[in-house]
Amino acid sequence: MASYRAVPGVFAAIRDFLELRMADDLNAFITNPGVSILGSRDLIADPVGNQLGLYLHRISVDPFGRNRYLKSAQANIQPQPELPINLHFLLMAWTDAGDNEGTLVSWGMQHIGSSLNLDISHLGAADSRWSDSEVVQVIPEDMSTEDLLRIWDGLPRDYVLSTPYIAKTLRLLPVPEIASGPPVRTVAIPAGVLE
Repeated sequence: MASYRAVPGVFAAIRDFLELRMADDLNAFITNPGVSILGSRDLIADPVGNQLGLYLHRISVDPFGRNRYLKSAQANIQPQPELPINLHFLLMAWTDAGDNEGTLVSWGMQHIGSSLNLDISHLGAADSRWSDSEVVQVIPEDMSTEDLLRIWDGLPRDYVLSTPYIAKTLRLLPVPEIASGPPVRTVAIPAGVLE
């Protein structure tokens, strides 16, 4: 089970995966290629250099995992529902050179392929709660051109060459219950405070 730290950890793992392969493949064609994790504020500025951008545009609850419960390690605690989430992101050409857009995006698509599996070797450093058996799968997301353009209409810049992906499924741990203290037996009200 993961914590909230797995969300940025997934993007760091995708970035590291791509950067590890990028230098050998693209240096002959593109000057100083790299991978950037972009936030909404980053999209306001113009891109500098030749980057493959990763932009998280939505987090959704996975409808197929909503009814799974986790058994507690303690005997008297009720099973807790897990929170399975999917990360919807755009793989985009974040470059100031228009002729590099197609190369960057197609290279990224080729390396992610039809499926990229991230396991503890990719995500263990980002979230110590990640277990050996957990895997996040990064796959192309089926999205119409109209839906893709709607996403870009809500962003602070004009359309940039991009393709949608989904990272599924991160299984987040429930927030631990606060241990309760002994029952309240006496309430003290200071004199002169009540009106």
